[in-house]
Amino acid sequence: MKRIEAIIRPDRLDAVSASLEAAGYSGFTIADVRGHGTSPEKVGEWRGQTYELHVTHKLAIEVIVEESEVDDAIKALLAGAHTGQVGDGLITVSQLDAVISIRTGRSGIATASSHPAD
Repeated sequence: MKRIEAIIRPDRLDAVSASLEAAGYSGFTIADVRGHGTSPEKVGEWRGQTYELHVTHKLAIEVIVEESEVDDAIKALLAGAHTGQVGDGLITVSQLDAVISIRTGRSGIATASSHPAD
């Protein structure tokens, strides 16, 4: 099993969610994250004071899939998240040794709820 995490722009959430669901991945986790990447820093103004944003707000989306589904899940993430602009985000893929449902004790990909219904 693989864990795919995408760090995306918050305004791309609806497009990414729709793309994942259309590809058959209805279960995924979303978290608010902040970080500093290679994007240029933004300058803002508040109460007449100029400031630089050294960290930006992004969303992290996590999907758990079988190894054979990694390419399809990545294509779905890219289809929803890509704008072609600096700051589009990053996708990482890592190996999972196990996925276990706390409620049922079942193990395997079906417990992750990200796989198309069996």
